[in-house]
This record gives sequence, C-alpha cells and structure tokens, in this order.
Amino acid sequence: MKKIILIISLFMLTGCYDYQEINDLAIISAIGIDYKDDEYIITLEVLNDQIDKDAGKLKTITKTGSDKSLAKALESAADLLSDNANYTHVKLMILGENIIDGRFDTIIDFFMRSTYFRENFYVISALDTEPEKILENTTTDAPVASSAIINLLESINYSSNSSVLKTFDQIVEEILAFGKDTCFSNITLDDEQFKIDGLSIFDKYEFKDKLDNNYATIYNILTGNFYRPIISKDYDNKYFSIAISAGKTSFDIDTNSIKITGTLTGKIMDNEPNFPIRELDTLEKLNNDFKKLINEYLSDFIAILQENKSDILFFGESYYQKTRIKEENFWVNLDIASDVSFYINKKGLIYEVQDEN
Repeated sequence: MKKIILIISLFMLTGCYDYQEINDLAIISAIGIDYKDDEYIITLEVLNDQIDKDAGKLKTITKTGSDKSLAKALESAADLLSDNANYTHVKLMILGENIIDGRFDTIIDFFMRSTYFRENFYVISALDTEPEKILENTTTDAPVASSAIINLLESINYSSNSSVLKTFDQIVEEILAFGKDTCFSNITLDDEQFKIDGLSIFDKYEFKDKLDNNYATIYNILTGNFYRPIISKDYDNKYFSIAISAGKTSFDIDTNSIKITGTLTGKIMDNEPNFPIRELDTLEKLNNDFKKLINEYLSDFIAILQENKSDILFFGESYYQKTRIKEENFWVNLDIASDVSFYINKKGLIYEVQDEN
C-alpha cells in the first residue's frame, strides 16, 4: 500500500512539471519580417489579455526587435514581452520587400526548422509598406490587424477574386516540388486602409514580379478558384460587364505549345451601351466579343509567366506527369493557344414577345 501511495504522489508531482499557466503566455497572432541596414527586423503581433470592456473586443500590441541573425532578431522581439512567447497560434506572416527579394530562402529554411511554429499560417508580401506599420494599423472596428487582413483576403476572394491566400506549408511544397513555383497576395496601406495590391510571383526562391489584381483574377480563373469575377469591355467609353459564374479551364502541353481550353459562362452585370440583350444576334456578338477578350487575358497572363520563368500554373509538373520527362523550363519557349469558349447565361432573358392579339 505504501508503494502505491508513493507512486501516485510522484505522478501528481511530475504530471505538472511541464504545465504552464495560460496567463503566463504571450499569444503571438502574427509576425512581420523585414530587412534593413544589414539587420532582420521582426515584429510580433501579440494578443492583449486586457479586453476593452466598452467595446467588448480583443486588442493587440506589437513588439519589434532586430539583429543581424534572424534567430536573434526573433529572440530580441520576444525579450520585450512580459510573458513567454507562444507561437502556436500564429495565423499570418507578412514579408517585407527586402525579404521577398533576396532572403526568401532564408525565411523558408528557418521556419521549416523551427519547432515553435505550426506551418499552417498564411503568408503575404508587403512590397511598399513596412510589415511593422501594417501590424500597427489597428482601429476601433479592426483592433486585430491580422484578423482584419485575413478577413479582407477572404472577402475579396468572393468579390473580385483578386486575392491569392496560401499557407506556409503550401508555399514550401510548391517551392520544393519539381515543375512548380509559388505566388501569394501583396498588401499595402492606402490612407491607413488595408488594400490588396497585386500578386507576388516567384521562380523557386527568386522573386520575379508583382502582377496587378486583374492578373490575380486570371490566375484564380485558370486554377478554378473563382467566384463570379467581373470582366468588362469598353464600347466607346461605355462598359458592358459580365460576372463569370461557372465553368472551368484546362491546359494541355506538348513539345510545341501550351493549349488552353474550356468553357466559361457569365451573367450580365452592366449594360451601359444599352444593347438589346434580348435579341439572339446581339447575345451572339457579345459572346464572341467576350470570348476573344477572355482568351487575350489568358494568353497575356501565360506570356508574362513565361517571361519571368514563374511556373505558378505547374506546366513543368503537368508535362512530367504526361511524359515522365523532367524538363522544368522548356515551357517558357512554347507557343500559346487559348481557345476557351464563353457564353452569357440566358436564364431570365426573354427572346420572343407574345402578341397579345
């Protein structure tokens, strides 16, 4: 009996050995990383355990540290906290221009090795604004910058479809895999408002270019991640707009060309030219006009990727799966043939008017 009591007592003592009170932890919700004057600059967004009783909303504070070593920079930021830093709840990483352009491989390597971080946090770039300023940009309506940014990225994904939101582990997989490159959205501040500003594209670890939001939308159409993006055509300074509501595209690669095929359908949104859209001939003309316009957008987008050798559409992998031949950049010299059909959804339109007599 004494032995049993002794064992139970030891278990009770050792069971709490690694336990740490939640109140003793500083919960890190986002991290910003920049590089300036030969030093890494780390900004931590920390959930404040003090709740605004009037607003009933959680607030955040930021702490920033720097050092020539990335690990030391992270440590110096954490040393400014009154509690122990907990990184398991990080949901967003913001990478500054000097990190994206020249030190992206260092970031990937460091956070792959780190045991502090989970790898399912989102990653975005900040090419025109310091990550520190972005994470400090809180308001009464948006007291947690990282949550506001993620909400913005997700809401834009259901409006203009011009955001590309990827997690760290997804980005790592795309960088390391044969025949793939990665991309993700860029953010900036416009009159202290968060603004999604284009798509950062890469050739492996090398940053190549920032494409505008229209090309981000085309990327989402080509990858099947779209929800009613709007395409507009100018008719003598009057715009006719459609929202692509359904359909899909696919591509086939051979030794001569990249062929884009598929079918997209759209809903009429704007009719400033006041076209008689109930007439079949008019709809047929509009279908042809928008088919041509959409195929031009698709071809231009792929040509830009060829110019930058940024295989974010995984042409190299696709060709390998088809032929078992590993030629990673052969696709950059191929001709582009885009032949995607487009049709305006006729549902709800009247084509014949019945004679009351």
